[in-house]
Amino acid sequence: MNFPPTSSAVRSLEGKQVASRVWAFVASCLLCTLSLSAMALAQAESVIYSFANPPDAFSPKCNLVRDTAGNMYGTTFSGGSHNLGAVFMATPAGVESVIYNFAGGADGSHPVAGLFRDAKTGNLFGTTVYGGATNNGTVFVLNPTTGTETVLYSFKGGQDGANPYSSVVRAGTTVFGTTYNGGAFGYGTVFKVTAAGKEAVLHSFNSAFPTLDGSYPYAGLVLNKGIFYGTTTLGGASNLGTVFSITKTGSYALIYSFKGGSPDGQTPNGGVAFDKSGNIYGTTYAGGQDNAGVVYVLSGGAETVLHHFARNGADGMNSYASLIFIKGSFYGTTLQGGSANAGTVFKITTSGTESVLHAFTGGADGYNPYSALVQGANNTFYSTTLVGGTSNLGTVFKLTP
Repeated sequence: MNFPPTSSAVRSLEGKQVASRVWAFVASCLLCTLSLSAMALAQAESVIYSFANPPDAFSPKCNLVRDTAGNMYGTTFSGGSHNLGAVFMATPAGVESVIYNFAGGADGSHPVAGLFRDAKTGNLFGTTVYGGATNNGTVFVLNPTTGTETVLYSFKGGQDGANPYSSVVRAGTTVFGTTYNGGAFGYGTVFKVTAAGKEAVLHSFNSAFPTLDGSYPYAGLVLNKGIFYGTTTLGGASNLGTVFSITKTGSYALIYSFKGGSPDGQTPNGGVAFDKSGNIYGTTYAGGQDNAGVVYVLSGGAETVLHHFARNGADGMNSYASLIFIKGSFYGTTLQGGSANAGTVFKITTSGTESVLHAFTGGADGYNPYSALVQGANNTFYSTTLVGGTSNLGTVFKLTP
């Protein structure tokens, strides 16, 4: 078929019309992609419980632990009938109850860390920073049904360690954890306590030259393939914190010393997490390009900073919490930053792309989350905030897709 000849002007006009239609199509595709991405990241935050004045528990810094029914358990540093801290339970529907009130004597006082739940018995294992026989903290076990608490060990404050800020992890019938102070050199310990209440120090941190192996561990241990991993807030080659490993028999290895400054993070308060390849991920409270903390990955002992948080930026800053790994990405919280400088919940890919899932407003929705996230049903996340809520005494919140 022969077409009539077309002038150059007509051909030019037709070309422009085709180009216009092509660009309109591309733009619509890009808009659709961006909209779908935004939908994928859109999360709805809701407070399922706002803490109140004593005898209620209040101001949690802890990670939550869930039972098979979805009930969540945690601790608070303050509150309870003696205002010396408590253990609480919150249902997914937002019904809260205090299941143990610390009295400040032999039973311990002022817990900071979250709990470890025995899947077989339902018993909860934890620590208190103070209280016990010499007011140097305890390791305890609690029956959540009866409210019966048993102190497994009271720290003496000497070489055995003192002031555990961390949660414990149970391997067999023995619990393992860290103390912030005490030990042979006064820089904290890694310890174990048997079911019979016998304590042994696996490692005493020594931040003095030439050892420089870390000092003042705040976070708990993570068990991965039979080896424990953890962090110290200070110590190491630059006295800016470390990542370490230790076996159940006490064989200790320094994996990484943070350097601080703009290239690196410093002061890791949170613990570590692993991807499927065994690489180690975590956050630091400070350091990085804006001294607002970083997200880092360690592979074969070499560190890469995946994300530098911006001071007072929308992406969050000053993370206290560990990350959790779900379907190829990590999820965490920042204590501050976000649109209202009240903290965030964020997602970060293993390649370093960070997205804010929720920015706390600093009011009824809670703010300043010290804690890590726990995953519930239907990709729902749960955690706590230190303050905010209806009484400004902290919250339990959930984040739903």
